[in-house]
Amino acid sequence: MNKILIVDDEKNILLVLKKALQSTGYQVSTASDGVEALDKASEISPDLILLDIVLPKLNGFMVYEALKEEPKTEDIPVIFISAKSEEEDIRKAEELGAKDYLVKPIKQKELLDTVQSVLKEGENNG
Repeated sequence: MNKILIVDDEKNILLVLKKALQSTGYQVSTASDGVEALDKASEISPDLILLDIVLPKLNGFMVYEALKEEPKTEDIPVIFISAKSEEEDIRKAEELGAKDYLVKPIKQKELLDTVQSVLKEGENNG
């Protein structure tokens, strides 16, 4: 069973995404700020992280860079999730090496298809 960490400071979004992913059989953990995200990622070694950009303490880009500097978490694929749809944010996510970028509100089918695709890619490369 794949483990997914969702990082978002909006409780409603955490609940909706968690419910959608759990209903498909994923094991889901959540974090509501950047520091908690780094702690949880190191603790549970998720197979995938859904990472918001606008977060308290550390923003999503800072969290991503910190994850990639840590040997234990450097290989975890990340999908950015954000209400920000500006081209520069999407481009920055791509340049950092994120697997995808989903703009909120995220449709359940888009979420599940993207998650499945990224996890499958990881299995093929691992």
